[in-house]
Amino acid sequence: MSTPLRRISRSPHADLPIGSADVLPRLAATAWPHRAALRAGDRTVTFAEFDHDVSRLAFGLRQWLGGDGLPVVVAALPGIDFPTACHAVLRSGNVVAPINPRMPATTFAGVLEAVRPCAVMLGRAMFERVRPELAGHTGLEQVLLLDAPTFNGPLTCAELATRGSLLVEPRDRDENEPAVLAGDERLTHHDVKVRAYAAATGAGFGEGSVVLNAGPAFRVDDVCAALAAGATQVVFGHPDPAAAVREADRVGATHLCDGVRTGHFRSGGEAVAS
Repeated sequence: MSTPLRRISRSPHADLPIGSADVLPRLAATAWPHRAALRAGDRTVTFAEFDHDVSRLAFGLRQWLGGDGLPVVVAALPGIDFPTACHAVLRSGNVVAPINPRMPATTFAGVLEAVRPCAVMLGRAMFERVRPELAGHTGLEQVLLLDAPTFNGPLTCAELATRGSLLVEPRDRDENEPAVLAGDERLTHHDVKVRAYAAATGAGFGEGSVVLNAGPAFRVDDVCAALAAGATQVVFGHPDPAAAVREADRVGATHLCDGVRTGHFRSGGEAVAS
């Protein structure tokens, strides 16, 4: 499938691509295949690699869950796993419900009750912490680990992504279908794209931008905004503002995101609100 053409949208922010919100990684991979999309620790993923990883995991998810708009909870500490999982859920034809992996187990139980997901994708640490809540939720069909496996435990994303050689492509679909469940918000594919381009424009992202993300949890808006603009996201996730400033200086960041706002970064200084 060729990359969907862009069309004029009613949104005042930008021309929006046609189809599901997971077209954003494909457009970025086409425009900037060899540019770094995500950096976390000593790991770097280009836009082309990111889109390929999304498609492989989406294929596994489609086989595992189907693609009928089912809600899937995703919780991961800041890193490459979270954005890959979120876009793979969308590309598989399902709805992603991102949550903070640090939430208390009792709060997580409330999320399960409110969202009624068919599956959850968790880091191993959170999985071990919320095992009782998972066991007590009768409507939950599948559990998938984002990182390290457990003994005789659930599948990992790495294992699921190797279960087939076919890649799932972005699809033209009704843009008013739900894509993201975020707290009390129910965002359609159109909403996600509008917010992505609005956030990228508002923050002043460009093709050469390097965004240090120091928030305690990765937000879908931040991921999509960087994809829309071709900006590199460096995942730091450190709670200390001074440490974030030092890291932003070290990696040559042009922008600093603290999980609440994103601003321009001046070397040796702090983020300036956009």
